[in-house]
Amino acid sequence: MNETQLSDEQVQAVKQQGFLCVPRITSDEEALAIKASLERLFREKAGWKEGAYGELATGSDVDEEPNSPQILLPVNYAPNLHKTECFGNALRFAKQILGERAAFVLDLAILKRALSGEATPWHQDHAFRDPKFEYQEVTIWVALRDVDEASGCLMFVPESHQGEVLDHEQTSRNRESIALECIAPIDVRRAVKGEVPLGGCTIHFPRTLHCSTPNTSGTPRIVYIMTFGTAPVPTKTAVSYPWRDTSTEMQARRRKWMRHGGALITTWRRVRRGDFKDWRRLTYLGVRAIRTILRGR
Repeated sequence: MNETQLSDEQVQAVKQQGFLCVPRITSDEEALAIKASLERLFREKAGWKEGAYGELATGSDVDEEPNSPQILLPVNYAPNLHKTECFGNALRFAKQILGERAAFVLDLAILKRALSGEATPWHQDHAFRDPKFEYQEVTIWVALRDVDEASGCLMFVPESHQGEVLDHEQTSRNRESIALECIAPIDVRRAVKGEVPLGGCTIHFPRTLHCSTPNTSGTPRIVYIMTFGTAPVPTKTAVSYPWRDTSTEMQARRRKWMRHGGALITTWRRVRRGDFKDWRRLTYLGVRAIRTILRGR
């Protein structure tokens, strides 16, 4: 395996700035193989009944297909994703930043269709999470083609990870999109482009403010995203995220699936992947499964 790791300077940079662009996490050949696997999953709409396939950002109400669909946990439908050098290097990066207890949390694939892929609003990933827990995580966003501003690169606000979780609101007009938008004032003049080549990646923390530009290029843009973290722990101070109170169609499908045997399938998949090695993570996942059955999220 072609092992890659971050330099001490890169580790310090991501901790200080809240994000980092890395020109190489995997080979061009492997990146293109991952892209081909994910293209197949998008053609099949893998995970639709499970509430894993859905619309990330809302396009026109008359569009027959989402302009920016996503697949949650594509590893469930393409297990070889976790047997790649890309995954191994991503886990290594996470351990360098968070410590040896860092482990896989989730993965995600996002497609921005050519000439129409929607922009993703400014947001913090932490705003999607359960506010009853504290998270120590990093997200690694892998480019499966050269990604620049025209094709839908990420934009980051430096040092924004050092602040609190800001107010967000749902953007969906049709209850299908799951996107959230930060409604607190943001100084976008400070934003930095996360342009990376094929086989490169960006790294950011869950509180780092970021967005992605629309895909105005003539080629679809698919990215593979992995989140790693230590076991979440209950928060010491109770908070609420009112923007999480509205359920989307995607979440409703997931709730129905979990109630009709999906919880057992989810458990089996996690056992197969080794997600239950840490009792604290096992406790957290149990709580999250119950809440998904009850509320779909």
